[in-house]
Amino acid sequence: MTTLDDSTPESTTPRHRSAGTDTQNHWWQAHLDPTRSRTRRAADSHDSETISFPGTGSLRTAVEPWVAERPAPENRTQIGPADVPPESTIASDNIQSEERAVALATTFPPDTHAQEVGLRAYLLHTSILSARQLTVWSRDKKVLIQSIVFPALSMIMFKVVLGDAITAATGVNSAYGTVPLVVLVGAMFGSLIAGIRLRREQRAGLLTRLYVLPVHKGADLSARLISELARILIATIVLTTFGMLIGWRFNQGLLPALGIFLVPLLFGAAFSTVMLAVAMSSTNLPLVQLMSLLSSLLMFFNSGFAPVAAYPQWIQPIVREQPMTCAIDSMRALALGGPVAESLTKTVLWAVVIVAIFVYPAIRGFRRAAATRT
Repeated sequence: MTTLDDSTPESTTPRHRSAGTDTQNHWWQAHLDPTRSRTRRAADSHDSETISFPGTGSLRTAVEPWVAERPAPENRTQIGPADVPPESTIASDNIQSEERAVALATTFPPDTHAQEVGLRAYLLHTSILSARQLTVWSRDKKVLIQSIVFPALSMIMFKVVLGDAITAATGVNSAYGTVPLVVLVGAMFGSLIAGIRLRREQRAGLLTRLYVLPVHKGADLSARLISELARILIATIVLTTFGMLIGWRFNQGLLPALGIFLVPLLFGAAFSTVMLAVAMSSTNLPLVQLMSLLSSLLMFFNSGFAPVAAYPQWIQPIVREQPMTCAIDSMRALALGGPVAESLTKTVLWAVVIVAIFVYPAIRGFRRAAATRT
């Protein structure tokens, strides 16, 4: 044993065991197994021992921790046997430490995740995946361009090139046809970019990863539709606000104004369902070419681009009854006033029929795409 010098301040920095001799005053000491002999301790220079972990088929070396011990009282001048914990206490601590190490290595934590079936799981997982889709959409420049920038530029182009001619032919400001047109065009082209991204995620294996996780199987598809509706609503607000610069106004009060925002949501839900069904039905289909052709036909043959009477006689019934014309007439009537029941009823019927036809192919194709990776 060695005598401490009260005139020398005690070191507060722990020293490694190899930094000095055993006679130095170490505040940090290793808790060693007292059952091992002193010869065994001296031979084990690393102060470690080998522990067999049941169930793992392997031997592991457990390095004994260094623990801070209380310094000797000031009135004590010598380290003696009283400063060393009893051997029974050290042995008990070592046994408990080994048991905890074995338990951590061989025991899985309890499963606290939510069930992957049921209404509660569906709502929870849909909300989480919807937030993910909205985050992806907000960071995708292509979707922003196709949903807002391209329609806004089209609005200016239609107003400059055809605005005066349409106003002279109909006696109504052309903005009441142009603004609904570009809102619906933005909904279509934004859904087209979303379909392309869905195929990319399938090829990358993301859909397969979600499919094997404990996530409700219908949550991802529902989240994509919800995010599309949120995108369409935001784009409608931005474009109608921008349309006020060219003469668009909400003239009929609050309820008709809310109806103006409801019509693009109905149209967008139907078109998004078609997009999901086509994107997931077959990876060999030319998605961009096919849906771009459909969008172009709907965009140029409707009552927003030109009055129905301006089209050839043989194509006027098709232009009058196609879904985009019904949606444009509904939005125009809700903004200006006038008969709205017929056009709004046709818009709702078109949306219901399209969703009813394409929702099952979309679900079936989505499950097949999630279960396989191309």
